[in-house]
Amino acid sequence: MESDDTQALLSDPLETLQRVLKREVFRADRRRLELAEIGNALLQLSKQSERPARGARGVVWEPVSADMAPSLIERLLGTTDGPLRTCVVGLQAGPGLDHAVVQQAQARLAAGKPQRAIYPIDVYDQPDGRAWMQAWADVGEDQRICMEPPSDFAVFGESAVLAAAEWGTTDSDFVLIREPMIVQAFIQLFDRTFERALPIPADDESDVDAALLRLLAVGLKDEAIGRYLGCSLRTVRRRIAALMARHGAQTRFQLGAAVAASGLVPPPRSPF
Repeated sequence: MESDDTQALLSDPLETLQRVLKREVFRADRRRLELAEIGNALLQLSKQSERPARGARGVVWEPVSADMAPSLIERLLGTTDGPLRTCVVGLQAGPGLDHAVVQQAQARLAAGKPQRAIYPIDVYDQPDGRAWMQAWADVGEDQRICMEPPSDFAVFGESAVLAAAEWGTTDSDFVLIREPMIVQAFIQLFDRTFERALPIPADDESDVDAALLRLLAVGLKDEAIGRYLGCSLRTVRRRIAALMARHGAQTRFQLGAAVAASGLVPPPRSPF
């Protein structure tokens, strides 16, 4: 059954679209401010990397070789009680693949300490990647899929960040960051990315159309939607056309407005 807002769209589309547009502009402005704050913190980190890594309180970051990263992670896992946030660019390389690190992190999860992870859709596409993600999900990891994760990094509670020294890569050395302001910037970057990332598709997804609407709402292209839902591009476009017909929409913009007005797309979950 269509909601009153959806019926209003059909009877008075201009007024409804103006209301939806105003709301989305407000959200976009707020999002730009959030990203500007995060970008400014990361810019400061980038500038600091060009000069000695010392601030008013001492060392801002410490270089960590790829060989030393696994033992450092083990130490951080053993001394951090807060949540663990991990952002993964790929599974080709990285200290998170180390057997001892995996065992300790999974034991930490089994002990009830929360862990969230962002994976790229490329990992989800591969059988080995899905098996890896499933193994972590089985011990309680809260997972999301992102089209393009920002970079490889892990945030240990609110005390430390271990990040790839070369932004966006998996095959590099690392930096250990303890500066509180920069740690908070990484926490904000992770939480905002996680909120807007996609949940793992349920094997028993009963309402494919609802899932499709959620994907359209976050701006995915048809090809990406097909990869996520595991169906062909032709099937995606056929379902979109059927949704447009159901909601009386002539364009995707009108479909988005109808979806927003009807409340079919739930708000993002809160962070930890």
